[in-house]
Amino acid sequence: MSTPDARKLYVSRLDTINNQVSSLMIHLNEFNRRVTGIDDALNRLPTRIQQIRKMNYRVMINLENDIDSLSKEWATAKPGVANLIESTVPALTSEGRNIENELGQKRFSSNSDVAQLGGIEFRVSTLNARVSDLAGRVSGFTGGIMNRFQSLDADVGIAERTLNLSSGSSFQWKENESPIISVNAKDLNNDVEGILSLTSQRFLFESQKEVVLKKTLFIATQKKKVRETMVDKPVGIVDSIVKGRVGILSGQGLYITFKPNSGQQEMKLDTKGDDTDLVIRFHQLISSGEADLELDKIKGPKTDEQKSIPLVCPRCGAPYTAEIYRGQTSLQCKYCSTAIPISR
Repeated sequence: MSTPDARKLYVSRLDTINNQVSSLMIHLNEFNRRVTGIDDALNRLPTRIQQIRKMNYRVMINLENDIDSLSKEWATAKPGVANLIESTVPALTSEGRNIENELGQKRFSSNSDVAQLGGIEFRVSTLNARVSDLAGRVSGFTGGIMNRFQSLDADVGIAERTLNLSSGSSFQWKENESPIISVNAKDLNNDVEGILSLTSQRFLFESQKEVVLKKTLFIATQKKKVRETMVDKPVGIVDSIVKGRVGILSGQGLYITFKPNSGQQEMKLDTKGDDTDLVIRFHQLISSGEADLELDKIKGPKTDEQKSIPLVCPRCGAPYTAEIYRGQTSLQCKYCSTAIPISR
């Protein structure tokens, strides 16, 4: 007769083995969903990309070509992946169920000697090795595709979040202006929560606060977020955006400096997660001129004649010789104060 301690050890070992098998069975079920999961994910991306284009998100023009290329690559790899899964998973699943049935029988056995579980443990170890081998082979087919998909999915997600944040903006959009990146940020110099936006033309920071519209028994029952534009500058006035520690509790954030004659003081912003790197990435896209090139591909490049026309005051004829910042849409003549429009 087995002792209580021996029985406890026996049941504990059974539970451990059973958990291992359950984990393997979940993994096997995931293989069956792998192909349809990739199909569904790739089928959704074009629709999401079309939607952001309709909402005036015009940069990252590589998205359409990348999803087309990825879909073609998956169409080539899919038959091999599906065949591998269909020819391997059923047998592994059957073995897993047989082990589960045997474990169920062992649980009701009066013999509590753990030594009798050695054979089952060996079968579980073998099943684990076979499942791991299958996972490696499937990853060989799909690993690169999934990495590229995740990168594409992340970029589309950045555009979607930017459009969501900028859709409720307190500023008016200018002609031919396109959103590029918007993130939640806190202006640490002024202790103000808000939203930082970089567009094809401007650098903007809006404060955002929640106001109570209605109270019931001193409890706020209706609230509204109110935004106000605090900084609105041509994006070319930004001199640098660098990452750094912005406070003991704030962690990593952004230090933003502006051109000497801009009249704008340095800003210190606290941002969350990957937003710090995203702002730097997309500012580089703008400052390098790549964003302009992408926008020009959509609306057509300027002619040499358009590029070479000097700016002169339409009223007094004086040339404008001061620095023109990227994103500026109008200038002021220093002689007669007339506004000089700039066409991009």
